[in-house]
Amino acid sequence: MSQGLHMKTKQQQEDEEEDDEEDGIAGISDYDDGDPFMEGEFGCEEEVLDFTDPFSTEVKPRILLMGLRRSGKSSIQKVVFHKMSPNETLFLESTNKICREDVSNSSFVNFQIWDFPGQIDFFDPTFDYEMIFRGTGALIFVIDSQ
Repeated sequence: MSQGLHMKTKQQQEDEEEDDEEDGIAGISDYDDGDPFMEGEFGCEEEVLDFTDPFSTEVKPRILLMGLRRSGKSSIQKVVFHKMSPNETLFLESTNKICREDVSNSSFVNFQIWDFPGQIDFFDPTFDYEMIFRGTGALIFVIDSQ
């Protein structure tokens, strides 16, 4: 069984390399799969976003955080889910790729937060709307009023 998993992982790596060559959109294939309540981790790791997990039967609804750059999307996420002080969010770096976090407080609270960078070109013909918006429960568009 572990050999089958190893072959699957190798195949996923080959697919990832092909996708990187074909996909010119920065950020669509990157995410952070860290624990949203883990203190001290506030950045996104460079990993490949796997939209379909063949071993998972659970489908978590998505909450998408979108808006113009520097509007406060990541700050809202850090204050609400990481218990970060609003004053500390002033020093966050700009998000340059899609960051995904799983929120699982109990068997009743299971969802994903996707934090989008403000500079994604949604009008690019290679942007895959179906892949991004499939399974979306809510879209929060953040506007900075100052």
